[in-house]
Amino acid sequence: MFPCSALLFDMDGLAVDSEPLWFRVERDFARDRGGDFTEAMAQGCVGRGMAHTLRLMESVFGFAVDVERDSAHVIDRFIARVDELALKPGFVELLQLARSRGVPRALASSSARRLVGATLERFDLASSFDAVVTGDCVEHPKPAPDIFLEAARRLGVAPSECVVLEDSQAGCRAGRAAGMTVFAVPEYDPAPFHALADAVAKDLHEARRLLTFAPVLSLE
Repeated sequence: MFPCSALLFDMDGLAVDSEPLWFRVERDFARDRGGDFTEAMAQGCVGRGMAHTLRLMESVFGFAVDVERDSAHVIDRFIARVDELALKPGFVELLQLARSRGVPRALASSSARRLVGATLERFDLASSFDAVVTGDCVEHPKPAPDIFLEAARRLGVAPSECVVLEDSQAGCRAGRAAGMTVFAVPEYDPAPFHALADAVAKDLHEARRLLTFAPVLSLE
């Protein structure tokens, strides 16, 4: 069992089953410009933010990218299809249990604020979190620790008392760099995650069973 005084959730692929939709939207964006964005490429970009994905496309396919303009375009396409999203199994149960035990909860995502906002609105989840930190709130995206450290600061909880829930290798590295306990719930091959996380769970139901909620140790 792992003690937990605060829970930090990734969004895409962890709380929300969004990676399939992201792949379809990004693939269509690349195809419109003559590129063949593969599923393997998409997997390598998971958790690293839109700017990373666009720069990879520019490097591989050779078409010019304007990160600000093209990010907005891809996000617009994604938001237009947000009703296609579903929550990941076990997410609601874990969130409700943490809330009932008084455990602070943050959403910590590399995605842009308006995209995170649209997703939270889709599932009426905004009030379920004590803090929401997005990629445009910090200087460096995952695998840098900035997003998780900012989430801990906003919750008023020491990083060492936080448990990070992540589905990506970049996110696990970010949680580890932040000095937090890292739970990986990977969508793909779990083998690489054993070296990056304190625990690897097959889903959020299993992750919930591995957690024990502890009193918060405030930073103050």
